[in-house]
Amino acid sequence: MTFKYRKEVAIISLAFLSCFILVLGIKKIYFTTDIKTYEQDKNSDIKYAKATTEKIDTTYDPLASVIMNYREDEVMELPSITYEFPYKIAPTIKDDGSIIYDGMTITELTNKLNKSLGSYLTNTGYFFADYTRRTGLDPYLSVAIVLLETGCKWGCSKLTVECNNIGGLKGNGSCNGSSYSQYDNLDKGIESYLNIIYYNYFEPGLDTPDKMASKYASSSKWAQKVNTYIEEIKKA
Repeated sequence: MTFKYRKEVAIISLAFLSCFILVLGIKKIYFTTDIKTYEQDKNSDIKYAKATTEKIDTTYDPLASVIMNYREDEVMELPSITYEFPYKIAPTIKDDGSIIYDGMTITELTNKLNKSLGSYLTNTGYFFADYTRRTGLDPYLSVAIVLLETGCKWGCSKLTVECNNIGGLKGNGSCNGSSYSQYDNLDKGIESYLNIIYYNYFEPGLDTPDKMASKYASSSKWAQKVNTYIEEIKKA
């Protein structure tokens, strides 16, 4: 083989070797990255599965069975967990602009009451305001009594959450086999209880906590507690 041909073979061999080295380099960079990415994603998925079953705070409210779609690191950064309440979206308000109580329209009264209604009663202010519009029942009084009955200022009672019973009412169906009533939805439970307050107390003239106390409750502090809630609702 002449020098000329040997030189050409050497050049071709060198070019082939360079291409081979280049291919190996690309494979190492990209395929290794893919493997690492896959392992990272797999680990993230494992963490995500753990997060949905182990990282949910169940100490605040019985509705903690709702699975939060956050990865573990996101759960740790959340300031609080928001549960799916029956009325996450507020009911539609039919407002003709009429003043229904304390200088407020039904929209304004609803918004005011909603500031004091949390936990399982979130966004239920409309039902109390609408009842006021239809009957004249003092909405501050009705909401205050309900907050005291349910404990919903902090976290609602089991009876409220599981059976939509906001006043310990009995005689309408059965809540988990007990003598307490169960209602299909929260607005029916609210309506039923407000009927008790209105027809048994408010309409006959027992329209303040002090007037209601002797007939409604055995506790000497009941009226004081309700009045405290009323002042908080007014200032909200």
